[in-house]
Amino acid sequence: MELHRAAPMFVRSRRPVTECAQCGEHLFSPEWSEHVDARRVRHLWECEACGYAFETTIRIAAA
Repeated sequence: MELHRAAPMFVRSRRPVTECAQCGEHLFSPEWSEHVDARRVRHLWECEACGYAFETTIRIAAA
């Protein structure tokens, strides 16, 4: 009987991973978030690897 090692499984996150706009490092949570209005949330990201900071805005579709 021959045993084979199973290939490692990679689990995909349900939420997208944000990458640093400068160095490409994965960022998992923003430094802070701001509720702009009923349909927008702004996030401030800061990369621990290179120190680069940037903002993203999430737009929520109307119901």
